[in-house]
Amino acid sequence: MRLLALLAVAAVILSGCSEPTETLPYYLSADLTPEWLTSAAGSEVHKIPPFALRNQENEVVTEADIDGHIVVASFFFTSCSQVCPILKSRLARIQEAYIEDDRVVLLSHSVAPMADSVAALARYAATNDIQTGRWHLLTGAVEDIDALARNGYFVDVEGAPGDLDGYNLLHTETVVLLDGKRRIRGVYTGTLQLEVERILEDMAVLLAERQ
Repeated sequence: MRLLALLAVAAVILSGCSEPTETLPYYLSADLTPEWLTSAAGSEVHKIPPFALRNQENEVVTEADIDGHIVVASFFFTSCSQVCPILKSRLARIQEAYIEDDRVVLLSHSVAPMADSVAALARYAATNDIQTGRWHLLTGAVEDIDALARNGYFVDVEGAPGDLDGYNLLHTETVVLLDGKRRIRGVYTGTLQLEVERILEDMAVLLAERQ
């Protein structure tokens, strides 16, 4: 009995000495089922495809600009007065936390590019203290953004009543976290404060993976 007790104590001590291993899943398909893979297997999974969109500074932003960065991606439109202001305030928390860290970038894709010109995005950025270089507001062809949302980010941008007359605007509260190889590593409801805290925690995990 004494030997068993000593073995149990030793097991507890050894378990306390081992460093916890923490990793994030990968999302391989539109059903958004998380999969935990080895880093080698992860290199072969789905990633965001090439794209070319313009930001609030009229700069072309492509996949090459986000390669090697941790990316927090979302969808919005500048005249939205429902979901988007809440989402913007949540994302501002992430911008603030990583304002000095060039390993992190935020992408907000306009789902109303017919109204969200570069000038409109620039006004929105100035009004909402969105920092160019850290947070890109993106516009482009409707079909390009829609395809990127559905087939790249696996975001279901369903039609919903909006604030812009004459358009069936698209809304989603979904925020997607990408690693430095454009692979999906987290999917969240971005309007919820608790989810934003989870995004920040998961970003720290991804940044540690890169070291």
